[in-house]
Amino acid sequence: MALENGVLSPLRAAAELDMAQADVETAVLDLVELHLLHPAEDAAALGDSGKRTYTANSPDVAATHLNGPVEARIRQLQRQVDQVNSHVMTMRTVFERAWQSHSLRATVEHLTELDAIRTVLERLSATTRVEMASAHPAVPPQAVLEEGRRRTAEAAERGVLIRTLYPHSVLSHAYMRQHMGAAAELGTQFRTIGHITDRIILFDDTAVITDPERPPGQGALVVRDRSLVRYLYRSWESMWNSARPFTAADVDPPAAPRDEVRRSVLSMLESGMKDEMAARRLSMSTTTYRRHVSEVLLELGAQSRFQAGSYARRVGWLSD
Repeated sequence: MALENGVLSPLRAAAELDMAQADVETAVLDLVELHLLHPAEDAAALGDSGKRTYTANSPDVAATHLNGPVEARIRQLQRQVDQVNSHVMTMRTVFERAWQSHSLRATVEHLTELDAIRTVLERLSATTRVEMASAHPAVPPQAVLEEGRRRTAEAAERGVLIRTLYPHSVLSHAYMRQHMGAAAELGTQFRTIGHITDRIILFDDTAVITDPERPPGQGALVVRDRSLVRYLYRSWESMWNSARPFTAADVDPPAAPRDEVRRSVLSMLESGMKDEMAARRLSMSTTTYRRHVSEVLLELGAQSRFQAGSYARRVGWLSD
């Protein structure tokens, strides 16, 4: 009615709409609160009974009235955010210099928090310029593989040489073969070896290794001493030179690692190592390890584990 007549009289509206006066006035108050109606200001707009009348506002005007205070508050908060950032970020240079100085002083740093380890790995990966070399003793979860693939892909785009060592046993996992095949296409070089003792990642002149004093995955040592890092790199290079290259032919055939796993199992049998320890060295469960032992004994026709080692050398499965 306000739009049709240019003015709304609650008394007249109640009569024309056959509604209770109280209901009409309640509706009018709601519309006034929403700024869709506002009281008429001139006396000519008064109703026949001298009661207050109302005129309509456009929705655009109503929205401006309603949102204006909110938008003003948002602008005020944004100014506060900008002020805080401006004030706090003045310390960024001081922090980075202190962090770099600490890094130079701390030749061996102990990390026990997973977030701290991830932060260091991200920072080292982003600043590496020459090579990332690593050795992993166990089969990593798929989520960890995805995280590592992202870091190595970014490094490979910068021309960083990436070489990675795994135990032969990882090739018995289809998702590992697929991961290695995909990463190899991006430039990562892979090799596999009988067993790997500890996890180590070498970033140019810094090494991150598993903390031997803590459970696996719960601690790391960051080594920055150049002499020690060079020693660790030479040890890693020795493993690399004796490892078997991963090729595209290893991606699909599930039987590809059979001979390598067999030789690794025979080496463990020959050393006399207990099943539990041997299984950990080869990154497989004790049940899987014992199954491999049974298969090797059956293939060789050996009656004992000692005989298996002797027979294996005789048929050329183990070299001197």
